[in-house]
Amino acid sequence: MKRILLGAFEINQVNLTSQGLWAHPEQQTYRYKDLDYWLDLARLLERGYFDFLFLADSYGYPHLRGETPDVTFEQAVEVPNNDPMLLIPALASVTSDLHFAVTTSTTFEEPYANARRFATLDHLTKGRIGWNVVTTSSAVVSELFGRPQLAHDKRYARARDFLDLSYKLFEGSWEEGSVVVDKAARLYADPSRVHPIKHEGPYFTSHGYFDSEPSPQRTPVIVQAGTSSTGRAFAAANAEIVFLHGKDSEMLRGQVSDIRTAAESAGRGRDAIKAISGLSVVTGPSRSAADEKLEEYLEWVNPDAARAYYAMMTGIDLAALDPDASFSTVSTDGGKSHVERYRDTTVREASADFLRRGMRELILVGTPAEVADQIAGIVSDTDLDGFNYTPFVSPGSYADLVDSVVPELQRMGLVRTKHTRDTFRQRLFGAGSHLPGTHPGSLFRTDTRLAETSA
Repeated sequence: MKRILLGAFEINQVNLTSQGLWAHPEQQTYRYKDLDYWLDLARLLERGYFDFLFLADSYGYPHLRGETPDVTFEQAVEVPNNDPMLLIPALASVTSDLHFAVTTSTTFEEPYANARRFATLDHLTKGRIGWNVVTTSSAVVSELFGRPQLAHDKRYARARDFLDLSYKLFEGSWEEGSVVVDKAARLYADPSRVHPIKHEGPYFTSHGYFDSEPSPQRTPVIVQAGTSSTGRAFAAANAEIVFLHGKDSEMLRGQVSDIRTAAESAGRGRDAIKAISGLSVVTGPSRSAADEKLEEYLEWVNPDAARAYYAMMTGIDLAALDPDASFSTVSTDGGKSHVERYRDTTVREASADFLRRGMRELILVGTPAEVADQIAGIVSDTDLDGFNYTPFVSPGSYADLVDSVVPELQRMGLVRTKHTRDTFRQRLFGAGSHLPGTHPGSLFRTDTRLAETSA
């Protein structure tokens, strides 16, 4: 059986996905402003053989019919919210083999500044960084930035141009070996091997040198989520990790097969992408005890906050829809991933499910051994490469997984048993630290020798 990847899904704010759960007595996320909270979490994840910490991010907040409902502030629905990128150097300093993926938006960031930040993080983490590439649909974010809102396909067109320019900066400006650091010769870098880039695309123009020298991975690991046809095509061409949106093995099996086929059609190979699903786990000494624990967590969900959260993510107010209508009639130019998952249900069923699950994917309940067996079965049924773990309470849910479920998975051979020092890309694919020659980013290199180090 394959060894799976374990990720932790976090956000630098009070609530994660179950709105209202922040008030649970065991919940510590209200300490999100406390660096010690994050340092302790990073140490726990590394002790538990997690492969990466994924930090989601958004500038948005609920805004319905021209107003931000009071429940937004009462229950901390996506606000207040701090920048997760600034956490990473500190977390990297207390870990050695935990990797990090962080979100930035191609809709509202600028490519040059974004590339410089990721190059810096790749240096500081010794190659342990990934970039979750998102496009942003929120009208409220457009207003905050003073920019017109882009339609879905135009957001991805901008993202393609953003990535092309980013690849030129990461891969094309500095040759391998251009940094000499010879104090005796008083030569830091060989100017003949540093090149200006020239980019004139439909959305971005950039001429000149990238001012960050090559980092261990050059291009960070590219991460993406998205279930629309445009989003899937974008991921098939660029992503190295794809977050899938499925509530059961049947749904996930089809998505895994589709993304592998799409990657193959893009000339990258079926194994070029690691398929990851969301996962939440509740354990107890018996199945009934675990069921009771889950129900107790869900009692803390605030329905009004959950509906506001869904509206923020999709632009859809569930309360304004006909409860008996089919959800297949619902359309949005917002977050399509969170609409597609309910295509085969009624509005009433979709609303009930979201109020219970939030944005969670798989929720597994049972004794540690039962949960481990369920995980093994899902991996076997779907060909998933791993899971992005979403806790109910933090750090308690992580501690439960680390102390009780991970040892069971290790006995099955599903989770590694040794800590290693490697780059994120090496962890994923067991090969070089640089993009492989089949990735479109490699086309922007000026130094053909990189192909030899990325095989």
